[in-house]
Amino acid sequence: MTDKKIHQLFAALTPTTEQKKRMYQNIFVQSQVDKNRDSKCTPAQRRYRFAVPVALLLICFTTTAFAATYMGLEEAFFRFLNPVDHKQTQYLSSGAGTVGKQITNENGTLEIRQVIGDRNLTYLLLDFTAPDGTILDAARYRFEHVRISSDQPFYSTGFTVVDDGNTNDNTIRLIMCILTEDSLAGQTVAFTFEDLQAADPLPGIFETVIPGMWETEATLAFQDFSSLYQVDQEVNMFGYQATVKTIAISPISISLQVESEALKEISEAARGLEDIGEHEYLDRYPVTINFADGTSSTTSIFTGLTVSDHLRNQLLTIKTFENAINDKEIASVVFFHTKIPIADTSAQ
Repeated sequence: MTDKKIHQLFAALTPTTEQKKRMYQNIFVQSQVDKNRDSKCTPAQRRYRFAVPVALLLICFTTTAFAATYMGLEEAFFRFLNPVDHKQTQYLSSGAGTVGKQITNENGTLEIRQVIGDRNLTYLLLDFTAPDGTILDAARYRFEHVRISSDQPFYSTGFTVVDDGNTNDNTIRLIMCILTEDSLAGQTVAFTFEDLQAADPLPGIFETVIPGMWETEATLAFQDFSSLYQVDQEVNMFGYQATVKTIAISPISISLQVESEALKEISEAARGLEDIGEHEYLDRYPVTINFADGTSSTTSIFTGLTVSDHLRNQLLTIKTFENAINDKEIASVVFFHTKIPIADTSAQ
């Protein structure tokens, strides 16, 4: 993503006159709270404390990056998601939530900054700061063990390193991906992160570089971006009858809920992902997305999660995207050679 594109996206987030008024009021109220809390301030000190937010306010109105941050956005998410246009940038910004949790021990500090997500996919923006003198400059990082306590029956996690502006210091920035059966929006989740690991580019092997455990609990106050479509479309999967019950679509993922009395046979037919490259596998349940302008995209490489529940004869397959897609311009999806139109109205 080019710097020009980033600037264009953040230009779309410049606050309106009404937003400026709200920001001024919020900053003014905070200054009054600070003043009331500190009764020992001299008059000069009080004037100085009030002058700081006013000066800050003047700077903020000319800094779109601050405007984005103040409105619940982080530039790292835009570089990671690469929204298709200004409208989608504003849409995504409206649903992002601030977490603001910081956990520190003798081995470092982990901060959960922000969250964004949909029905089945949640992204967390993390900063990790190692003790002074440590250089974190590897190509890839992850936590070896991650435990999430919520009401979800299952979850899957992954990590992506994003640019934090300095690759030769003791801080790294990560995007954590969480795949679940239902949305984590509004839920209070307990997190445990254990042992930071690093690796060279593939085929490099992960090794623990900073041991330790970081635990916290956070409410994930973000907006679920998904539109849920009730389709009830019959399909033939590997020679067996099945029904696509629902399709959930957002700018960051698409998921299909499938039911079949022959789910065991379907799962057996799809078993084993074909290795086509270095840690790349064919998607055995591919989805083709057809856009209104005539273009299309197929999830031929497996990214996401597929879970089969043989007790309920249900299969959930979730596909994630490298960059955000224009979900408002999807005309249809194709699943196992069956075209499924996407209606203008969703089930919720």
